[in-house]
Amino acid sequence: MTMTKTQARELADLLDDGLSAEGPRQRLLCVVEVLRGLTDADHALSNADIRAVLAAKFGPSCAPAENTINTDIRAIRESGCLGLDVHTGPTGTWCESSQLSPANVRLMLNAVQASRFLTQEQSALLQESLFGLVSRYQEEDLAGDVHVDQRVRKNYQEAFANCDTVARALREGRKIEFRYAYNDFQGKPVALPGDDGSTLRVETPIALLFSDGNYYVESYGDPAWRHGINLMRSRVDRMYDVRVSSQKADRCRAVYNAKRSVAKRVREGFEMLGGDSRALFLSVRSDRTNEMFDRFGFGLKFAQFDGPVGDVTTRGITFVRVAQSVTFYRWLSGMQGGVRLVRPSTEVEMRTGPWRDRLKDVPYDQLITDYEAVAQGYREYLERAQTAL
Repeated sequence: MTMTKTQARELADLLDDGLSAEGPRQRLLCVVEVLRGLTDADHALSNADIRAVLAAKFGPSCAPAENTINTDIRAIRESGCLGLDVHTGPTGTWCESSQLSPANVRLMLNAVQASRFLTQEQSALLQESLFGLVSRYQEEDLAGDVHVDQRVRKNYQEAFANCDTVARALREGRKIEFRYAYNDFQGKPVALPGDDGSTLRVETPIALLFSDGNYYVESYGDPAWRHGINLMRSRVDRMYDVRVSSQKADRCRAVYNAKRSVAKRVREGFEMLGGDSRALFLSVRSDRTNEMFDRFGFGLKFAQFDGPVGDVTTRGITFVRVAQSVTFYRWLSGMQGGVRLVRPSTEVEMRTGPWRDRLKDVPYDQLITDYEAVAQGYREYLERAQTAL
């Protein structure tokens, strides 16, 4: 179907106002812009259509012959230097980015919209840049896919700068110096003092971590900053006055062990709060398996079912390793009985389950000790929770 002048004008209005088509080189680039911005797999344009759009945008004198446009399209396709995959079929020509498909742009756009680490202005700028990788039609389809709770954001650019500083200290083998803050009732940061009264922390960085939407730095301090704990995790957005220290990083057994075990501790931790590693058995109701897989991964194995598999009330036993912490207790209480801590059954049953390989180096007495320690800690947590009433 021949494009009408009205349709050509509507498409021409979608092109940037700053375009110019004075001469064959500029015209070729305008053809690129028409293909990039106005075509996709569902919206192809014939050579006549492209000519009509150029005429509507720049005037009839700037519209080349259709065979000239065909030559331009062939040059664009064969050059391979513009990051475009150009396709020509019975309905006309269309293109898309060869680096990022519309599906990938959608994923990146959703990530930008949901990011807590971008200001509103930066988010808008990045979204606009991503829209430039798809056609105008796809832009309309993508816009508004994600609606984000627009709470007031802190300046997370400082967090990125802090991450860079910590990374530089790690590369250079030096300590980091910083202050750590809590926010008062007005949202203003207040430096936390250590046990010695000083607010300045000088510590050896172990690793940068990311969990639940926040960056953390794990660091080793000797002497300990607070409460006699040498290995600490600090939220990066709560750190300020961060700089690389002139002091060399500690090179001791504790630092070596911390760097070696960081992946394991992150895997077992809850919301970046660590604790003693415990080997536990949990009884899980079938309607809570999603939460289990979300938290512990799809490597979980279940056994000892108390009903038919598929029944929502059936429970199964699984084995996990987790850091004993208040965040684990909070998560467990949130399961409202759907996940329960259970005492290990007989050693024979434990050794013959689907988790036997993970238990081969764990004494049965240790399983009992871990259960009793976590059970006692959980009872104390629930007693403390009642004080909120």
